[in-house]
Amino acid sequence: MKDSSTFLLELLQNYIPLNLSRAKYLASFIIAMLNCRTVNMAFLCNSMPSDIKAASWYRRMQRFVSEVSISWRVLPKMLVSMMGLENEKQWVLCLDRTNWKFGKRYINVLYLAVSFHGVAIPLFGVF
Repeated sequence: MKDSSTFLLELLQNYIPLNLSRAKYLASFIIAMLNCRTVNMAFLCNSMPSDIKAASWYRRMQRFVSEVSISWRVLPKMLVSMMGLENEKQWVLCLDRTNWKFGKRYINVLYLAVSFHGVAIPLFGVF
């Protein structure tokens, strides 16, 4: 049986055109976000696997985010494949709109998600 990092690495390589080094980094980055339950890079760099200093991981994360561009069109396909939804006969789609006020600015978000075992998995978002 494959561990989660190997599965995630294969999934990323199938859908996102990255070299092996960046794909491995992205897999460890995603696993760290799931384990820490945050996207705050200051917290994530402390949970990355290795003996590398946290400051080095932090700088590496900054470079990765600024240099790597991932098409938003591949993410829904990857999520559907990852969850095994391509084998489902019927999908329950959820459309959600929310509105936030940030200072004097209003932010509207519209999401399309698929419901899978009681969990809404976002496929598309419009801001």
